[in-house]
Amino acid sequence: MLFVEGVCLGVKIIAVGVKKMNCESKRVVAVFAHNEGDNIISCLNSIKAEIRDGDECYVLNNGSTDNTEEVVVEYSEGNTFCKLVSIDVGDKANAWNVFCHRLNISAAVFIFVDGDCVVQPGSFDAFELCFKNNPRANAAAGLPTESSSRKNRRAMLDIGGLAGNLYALSQNFMMRIRDEEVVMPFGLIGDDSLVGSLACWDLNPGGDWDKSRIIMCDGANFSYERLSLFSLSDVKLYLRRKVRYSLRHYQNIMIRAHLKAGEGVMPSNVDELYRGYASMLRLKWRGVDTWFDYIALRKINGVISS
Repeated sequence: MLFVEGVCLGVKIIAVGVKKMNCESKRVVAVFAHNEGDNIISCLNSIKAEIRDGDECYVLNNGSTDNTEEVVVEYSEGNTFCKLVSIDVGDKANAWNVFCHRLNISAAVFIFVDGDCVVQPGSFDAFELCFKNNPRANAAAGLPTESSSRKNRRAMLDIGGLAGNLYALSQNFMMRIRDEEVVMPFGLIGDDSLVGSLACWDLNPGGDWDKSRIIMCDGANFSYERLSLFSLSDVKLYLRRKVRYSLRHYQNIMIRAHLKAGEGVMPSNVDELYRGYASMLRLKWRGVDTWFDYIALRKINGVISS
């Protein structure tokens, strides 16, 4: 299956040299940060506790308008494992493409972390052990701590899948992603859904769905600060997040249909999906999520009609 090269916009790397080591034992971490100036230090300190000599961490600061870049630059001066990758455009899918394809780093394990999360002790070693014990696995899923979300943790253990907050890809799977030029459409919401699907399909949407290609790594855990109903800013953030979840819901339907139809090229932008699969966009009852679906459909229809 062939995918066209994706969009990699406005990248500059601010790097402090590190001691190189054999990629067969090196772990590389991608931290996705958009306006995470208040949270990024906690995230990086939790990663620092997991770092071995020679491991590297790249903070993908995509389109931040706060002080995230300044905070990371200052942090990297005293922590040589940390590098800043500054991306002009605020788009996580684009940042994922930059990390996987533009940086083209060699490593044994590739770990992905959201900048508002805290990695729990032992997580990176647990990922490494998961791949060692499961050589067929393409990906390993980190799990939320029970204090962060007991419901989501139980759902992942029961159903499977990846959480974008923390997951890892094997060396072999990353090499195949690069060789086949697998990229995410610009504007895609939910890297975890697409990566998880491609991992279960083993990069072949026309083949069988194999859940064993993703390992639920019980020893790799993350936490995050829960939103408060008593904070107006948190309530606004929650409502915006629910609309994004609805957009992701429709995007997932369309991109799965696109790939299962045997299309060999991933669309470079989700706008192409909207226009190509408009007939699939129907409002259905999903409880309280129906309202957010309605808002999401209005946004999508606005793109289609523009």
